[in-house]
Amino acid sequence: MPSNDRSRKSPIPAGPDEAARRNGHSSAVPTRGCIAITADGAVLRTLKTSESLAREVVRTIIDQGLQPGDGLPTEGAMLEQYGVSRESLREGLRLLEVQGLISIRRGPGGGPVVGSVHPANLGRISTLYFHMAGATYNELFDAWMFAECILAERAARASDRTARVAAMAPYLELNEVRETPEELARFVQEHAMFHGAVASLVGNRVLELTLQTMGQIVSHHVATVDDPRIMHDLIADDHLRLARAIAAGHSGQASTFMRDHIEGVARYTRERLGARMDDLIEWQ
Repeated sequence: MPSNDRSRKSPIPAGPDEAARRNGHSSAVPTRGCIAITADGAVLRTLKTSESLAREVVRTIIDQGLQPGDGLPTEGAMLEQYGVSRESLREGLRLLEVQGLISIRRGPGGGPVVGSVHPANLGRISTLYFHMAGATYNELFDAWMFAECILAERAARASDRTARVAAMAPYLELNEVRETPEELARFVQEHAMFHGAVASLVGNRVLELTLQTMGQIVSHHVATVDDPRIMHDLIADDHLRLARAIAAGHSGQASTFMRDHIEGVARYTRERLGARMDDLIEWQ
């Protein structure tokens, strides 16, 4: 997570309309549909050898029950096991590495190691698609609110009360001493951990993983252009209300409180970023 530095250029780029504003013209939203979202035959396209290899490696990880940090076979062993060229093997492993699903340790004793399934990595690649499709930060915040309200409501509806209370336990009390965390990365991580705890209760791994991606993108992008720690007290109060509603099983309240929470963050962000909210989501 980059540190907050107001002296450097904002990573949210000037979109087409920002350039128009600088030239004396104005427009409410940037030019839409940089590349049209289509429903063609991409789903059934033939995979490259490296993509097929990546799928085989993933199958091996799952079939053998490997966990983050566990080592995978050496390059030589993989070449023999999968019967592909060295170039295809390395390209396939790089495909998994950029997704965070494996890491490559360099040097003696190194090699591929199992990574983690993290919504931040899914969010990172999603920003590439959002950017090319012409999606804006305003649209991102709308999607984030929709996603988080679903997660909060379903979390409160989880039938296992013990699990609800356990997941929300770290957030059920408000510390009397409200000191703003000194480290930006730690603050963003703690905020993400709360939303991750909520998502863990929905009982649906597809929703848990995919619906968290919007919040992960927001947390990363906003933290690189401004200091969200200013909202520390607001966020702490919101998390407390949400945690209590979810632990008690009040799904309606949980959804309402989550909407209030996201609206508060969105309002703060729009005030700080202004017209940049209409810029295209940057691939970061």
